[in-house]
Amino acid sequence: MDILTVENVTKVYRRGFRAVRVNAVTDVSFALAGNRVTGFVGPNGAGKTTTIKMAMGLVRPSAGRITIGGIDARLPAARHGVACVSEQPYFYKHLTVGETVDFSARLAGIKRSSVGAERKRVLRAVELTGRESYKVRSLSKGLQQRLNMACGLLGDPKLLIFDEPMSGLDPPSRRLFRTLFKALGDEGRTIFFSTHVLEDVETVCRDVVVLDGGKLRLTGSVASLLDKGTLGTELTVRSLPDNLADELRSDGTEISRLPDGGATIFIPIKTGAESCQRKLYENGVFCQSIQKRSMPLETLLYGDNSFG
Repeated sequence: MDILTVENVTKVYRRGFRAVRVNAVTDVSFALAGNRVTGFVGPNGAGKTTTIKMAMGLVRPSAGRITIGGIDARLPAARHGVACVSEQPYFYKHLTVGETVDFSARLAGIKRSSVGAERKRVLRAVELTGRESYKVRSLSKGLQQRLNMACGLLGDPKLLIFDEPMSGLDPPSRRLFRTLFKALGDEGRTIFFSTHVLEDVETVCRDVVVLDGGKLRLTGSVASLLDKGTLGTELTVRSLPDNLADELRSDGTEISRLPDGGATIFIPIKTGAESCQRKLYENGVFCQSIQKRSMPLETLLYGDNSFG
């Protein structure tokens, strides 16, 4: 079931003294499947944040419609069970970590009797346990991002929308967020997060939506996109006689010798793996591993303009 749908959405701003028309988003349509982690990808200025703001009812579309759970996103009822975490958190810096979470919990409508348990749960999820008494002003940017995430997890939302949640994070925090997103997805939550770091998408996401210049470039599963960028098959063998290596090279494969005496054999997709595997079998050479070699997602999406 699609939990969020964007239908032919356009957002036009008027800027400057002459009220020049600027299209932030142009005729964008996509559907967000439930119980999945989906990456929202595009360079800076692609329209990702504007789209998220429209989904949260903070900005009205100039045309088109957005629904969450079948309810018009402009209506407050659409945001029940939905959490949105912005890229730049806004905290009262004089409060402590614990006070900040408690304050956010009360704003979220969590019962006073449940606030303590919720605080412990969300701080444990972002590895801030033991820092409840720290002042927000004393936290690094990475720790403030963790606190921001903790507040977003309050109330156990079913749909979580994050705008550049990993921006500026150090490697430990980035690993933590990736692990957290996977765990939330495995628990049946729906995660939709914007990013321009495609490694995060490859590592965490099942689906991807790509914007470029305010327009939808493509949407689909990460696996299907990588399949389109498949380069060929890579085999690893324990040993490879020189005469067989020469024969395989003449067929168009690439051979790389390994320090332990083994070899890797790369078979380009246009060559086909069946003939190579048959020759290896006939010569008593068996594969230790077989894996597909694909373009990185970044190269696939932005490496040439012919994709899609």
